[in-house]
Amino acid sequence: MSETPAGPPPPGPLPLHEVEPVPTWTRDFLRVLGISFFGALFFTFLIWLASTGLMLQQNFQVIEADAVWMGVCAGGMAFLFPFLFTEYKRSDDGFRRDGLIPLILLSVVASAVIVTLVALVWPFFLGERAVPGTVAAELNTDPASCFLILLFFIGGMAWSTSMMMPMMIGGYKVALWLLLPYLGFVFLILFAGVRVFDNPPSLLTTMIWVAVSLFGLAALTVLSMLRNVIDKATPQMTAAEREADYQRYLEDRRRRGLTNESPLPGIDGPQRPPRPPRGSRR
Repeated sequence: MSETPAGPPPPGPLPLHEVEPVPTWTRDFLRVLGISFFGALFFTFLIWLASTGLMLQQNFQVIEADAVWMGVCAGGMAFLFPFLFTEYKRSDDGFRRDGLIPLILLSVVASAVIVTLVALVWPFFLGERAVPGTVAAELNTDPASCFLILLFFIGGMAWSTSMMMPMMIGGYKVALWLLLPYLGFVFLILFAGVRVFDNPPSLLTTMIWVAVSLFGLAALTVLSMLRNVIDKATPQMTAAEREADYQRYLEDRRRRGLTNESPLPGIDGPQRPPRPPRGSRR
């Protein structure tokens, strides 16, 4: 009796699509910072385009380059931040299994600093549309406004990532449970951006965003610690391991006299001819 395992033979040594290897920690960190910088330039371009009067809504009304539009762009930047980590071709979806806590915390803070520095040019595009005394008008001249915007980006990016990461690594079931809260967060962060930019900085607003930022970073730390619990690692075979496994399978078949041209185990003996269908003439 053959001891060859039942079922189809294992796949060949070289699959059509290879899983992308996990890059180094430094590469992931620099990648997030680089995309954050270009993302900040993109939203800066949108603010400049609105200042020219060439940016239209779906009803062909001109989008004004004012504090409202500036707040929407800032909220959009915070909302899109977790997508900078996502890489679907990797086995970890871009959220690495080792070194994730320092990576994600440093990425949030450093990216917020980069975006804030780029946002210092935004008031120049508003011109007279910016109301004096508001954050939108005093961003590049008032340290309190600049610090408040930095807190806004840190808090917004931290909470956006805290909601997006379980949806990415937990599968579609977790994504369905968090879909409505995440959509609500999108509206909340855009509304918060408008409120911050369209009002003067105050001690109360600054303290609120300090709390939002600290709690967001704390939540992000806890989720990063549970990353391998939410999505348990599955063993991944390299190309060399698949090659060795396939060669062992072929050697086992050769040792038992089963070549690729031989019948599969279990059908080595003579087979009965197919029975004619009922009602057919003999």
